[in-house]
Amino acid sequence: NNNSDDGINSMMPFTTVENPTTTSTGPKVGSILRLSDVPVRKTSHTDQSGQPIIKQQFIEAFAVPNFVGVSMATFKPGQVLMPPHQHDSLHEFFYVVEGKGRFHHNGQEHELSPGTFMHTAPLEPHGFWVPSEHEEDLKMLVCGVTVGEKKDAN
Repeated sequence: NNNSDDGINSMMPFTTVENPTTTSTGPKVGSILRLSDVPVRKTSHTDQSGQPIIKQQFIEAFAVPNFVGVSMATFKPGQVLMPPHQHDSLHEFFYVVEGKGRFHHNGQEHELSPGTFMHTAPLEPHGFWVPSEHEEDLKMLVCGVTVGEKKDAN
């Protein structure tokens, strides 16, 4: 599957739950992937100017039950994912791999730099931004787990 949308490749390197090679416990086999081999595509989030936040998806959402996948999200300098948003049933986990930025969590701002780990529980407002004067992208490893009713995975 190699569909292109606005120049962003949407090839999916991992099987999804609908694929016959999966079971109710997830894929029958694991995978080993290099970031450089995983296509870049849009996330469901856009910045303040309507530009998508991009990601490289290692494991598709719900390929493993209740697990919303694993991806490397990239924020460009000047990108703002605000005002804060929240998820009804999603625990979200972020780990900063490179770059610097800001994280809004429950009404407080936090500096982000490599090695920073963040967890947001369901209904906790959160948002990110990279000040425009920064020269490098903010890259974060992102994953999450849904609890209760699966209301959203965005």
